[in-house]
Amino acid sequence: MRIRTKLLIILLALVLPPLVAVSFYALREARLLGDELATKAAESFKHAAESELALMVDLIGEDVADNRKMLDLALAFFCREASNVLEHEPTDPAAAVPADFDLPSLDGPPGMSREAVALAGARFTRLAPTLGTLQHKLGDTMLWAYLALSNGIIATIPPHGPMPAGYDARERPWYQAAVAKGSTVWSILIDATSGRLTATVSAPILGHDGALLGVAAIDAPLEALLPESDLSRRWGDGVRASFVRLANDRLEVIGSRDFLDPDLGWKTPLAPVPLPADDPAGLARLTAAVEARHNVQVALTLGGEDYFAVLRPFSEVPAGLLVLVPRQAVLHQADSAESAILARTRSMMAVVVSFALLAVAASAILAYFGSRAVTRPLTGLSLAAARLAEGDLDARAPVTSRDELGRLGETFNAMAPKLAERLRLKQDMLLAKEVQQNLLPKAPPHLPGIDLAGATIFCDETGGDYFDYLSFAPAPDDGCDIIVGDATGHGIAAALFMATGRALLRGGQGVGCGPAALLTLANALLWQDTADSGRFITLYFLRLERGGLADNGRLLWSRAGHDPAMIYDPATDRFEELLGPGLPLGVLPDYVYEEQSCPGLTPGQVLLLGTDGIWEARNPADEMYGKDRFREVVRAHATLPAEAIVAAVHADVAAFQANSPRDDDITLVVLKALPV
Repeated sequence: MRIRTKLLIILLALVLPPLVAVSFYALREARLLGDELATKAAESFKHAAESELALMVDLIGEDVADNRKMLDLALAFFCREASNVLEHEPTDPAAAVPADFDLPSLDGPPGMSREAVALAGARFTRLAPTLGTLQHKLGDTMLWAYLALSNGIIATIPPHGPMPAGYDARERPWYQAAVAKGSTVWSILIDATSGRLTATVSAPILGHDGALLGVAAIDAPLEALLPESDLSRRWGDGVRASFVRLANDRLEVIGSRDFLDPDLGWKTPLAPVPLPADDPAGLARLTAAVEARHNVQVALTLGGEDYFAVLRPFSEVPAGLLVLVPRQAVLHQADSAESAILARTRSMMAVVVSFALLAVAASAILAYFGSRAVTRPLTGLSLAAARLAEGDLDARAPVTSRDELGRLGETFNAMAPKLAERLRLKQDMLLAKEVQQNLLPKAPPHLPGIDLAGATIFCDETGGDYFDYLSFAPAPDDGCDIIVGDATGHGIAAALFMATGRALLRGGQGVGCGPAALLTLANALLWQDTADSGRFITLYFLRLERGGLADNGRLLWSRAGHDPAMIYDPATDRFEELLGPGLPLGVLPDYVYEEQSCPGLTPGQVLLLGTDGIWEARNPADEMYGKDRFREVVRAHATLPAEAIVAAVHADVAAFQANSPRDDDITLVVLKALPV
């Protein structure tokens, strides 16, 4: 019998029976306790929360009703005083000006001059005590109190600047509704001066002969009548309060914070909207409660979310205050029952742990006496492993049986030589990496007026990317050649292939040839080594003639199948690619490369040469980095030095790839024309 089978039988016999019994007991007790506590606690907390919510809304509703009555009484007082003033012209206007009250602001309809407004509105000064009393008594409940005459002149307290252009009081809904109804009327409007959402109560002012003298109105900020902040402090930010009314057998919202759209102007009328409930039964109960003037609390679903809806109707009209509180906010206290369940569960878990400890102790005793024959080979294997860990690659484990432990010893003995071979290969790879790193330039050359930087990151110890700074141009040209290449594949093979291409290119240094001639020569020589391998090198050869800066210098380049260089101009925020034809090196032996040129760089411009390992990098979702993201990073860091731009691109690519394995080398060279 295999040792694994022996140990499995022993462990199952000792551990499974007690653990199954204890687990069954614990689960049964937990289920019973959970059902009991969850049912009772949820019902208790729900009832308490609903009662508290109903009481709170009822108190707020009484405050709203009191404020509404207070505004109605204040408007009636205002209308009476205004009627007395408007029907009696003052014999001495100067004597009628109060000394201890602010004078109201006067404004007129479009087309009426300020002098005409001031002359016609002189009698408004006698209303200053009345308006001041309203302002003092109503406090924050009143935003504005105003009186508009039938000729369009309007007086407002507290005083403020002129009304918006095109404002005519006679065209406002509060004026027209009061005139049409002939009595007090309430409206929800956007205030023309402050842009705030207001509840406006207005009433006509009639003379003794019944003629219309004007309309008086008081604006109350809607938030003063809808105290959502008081509810939010108790029930969270999801509370919604609004005024609703019953119209045409349906419940409509006539005022809420949702009415104030920043895109709406003061001229836009605010129309009631139907209450968007997803629950017909709950909506029907609310409608019936408004019609019967009864308080009600129902469960309601709006927009896919569950709410507790509490209605506090007004006594004199089929309307009321509706407060919606998220169901979760009301019932969150029921979660406290979890602590009791956890406490009971912990006590049961203690029983489980006790049984488990007894099972473990019994297993340990039996294992101690029964494992001596098993552990003897393991001891020898452990000693051999310790010697191997200290560097003794000749360490071997004794093999005394033909079971799994014997095969394990044989595997260990076969592993040691392979590990030695692996270490030698690792050392060779590190040496290759050191050699290739030495082939890359240590630092960029000093070029007048140009900031130059470059860096390569290999995906393995070695790679096929390459960049170099050379000087093929004869003096006194004062030029510099910048080369960026990418050999097929990566690792040791790509590194050796790129080293061959580098040697061929550097062999032409100082002969005075242009980029195209040098690439043509290197291609012919490289093809002799790659004709049967199918490998090739993409390369971009850029020459800075006469410094590479405008006005005297130029850019001269030749492409060998490589991605084109980019020039970014921050002044115009545009990218330009330096294109041109050309096959990769090593594809055709007699291919002749062509040269392209353009004017040199202007101050601030950034020239970028990179390999496809940048824009073809992929993230864990298998999305490519792309050139658009590359351009955005360059655009964001174009004002920084060249070295900082290189570092920013490498950092952004690394962040994009996250923990994804890097499957290609990344090389970037940046030239930046410095300001004069």
